[in-house]
Amino acid sequence: MKENWDLEEFLRQNERRIYYQIHQLQIDDKDEEYFQEGLVAMWKAYENYQPDKGPLSTYMNYTIRNRLIDTIRKGGKEKDRLEKFKYQYQVDFTPGNYRNPSGVSHILIDKEMIAGSDLDLDREIWKVTRSLLTEKEWKWVRYYVIEGMSQQEIADQEKVTLVAVKGWAREVRKKLRSVGWENFKNFL
Repeated sequence: MKENWDLEEFLRQNERRIYYQIHQLQIDDKDEEYFQEGLVAMWKAYENYQPDKGPLSTYMNYTIRNRLIDTIRKGGKEKDRLEKFKYQYQVDFTPGNYRNPSGVSHILIDKEMIAGSDLDLDREIWKVTRSLLTEKEWKWVRYYVIEGMSQQEIADQEKVTLVAVKGWAREVRKKLRSVGWENFKNFL
């Protein structure tokens, strides 16, 4: 029982070293994942300490810091793998293409829905939509919604300012919502 108390006392006395390294590395440790890694590193340093090599405190600081850096690197690799998996999933299992202008991914309208579709209803919807809009507003719908171009790309292609393209978009949204086309919120 004395050994457990010594371990707990040792950890309690030295836990500030871990917090210091977490702060120095600017780690956001809400879940205390890094603190736990620091505790393991500190205990390993204590077990592997060789007095003839230098002070224990220096060795613990070195071990804790390197363990935290390794954990950060490992987390970055896992995040990269997760992003690649999510992208591959979108490519393999979802129709259409994706665009992310505001940080939120959403499905764009499939080009086949407009051209070459067997559904006359889809064509009719697009004819009605086009009839409500000016030529410039329709260009915005065609390029942004259907083809997935960015607003900057549209501005460059049409040789107008980005502000003008955003104005077209604003008018399209206003017109479509005024006629009750609420289902277009996902696309606009």
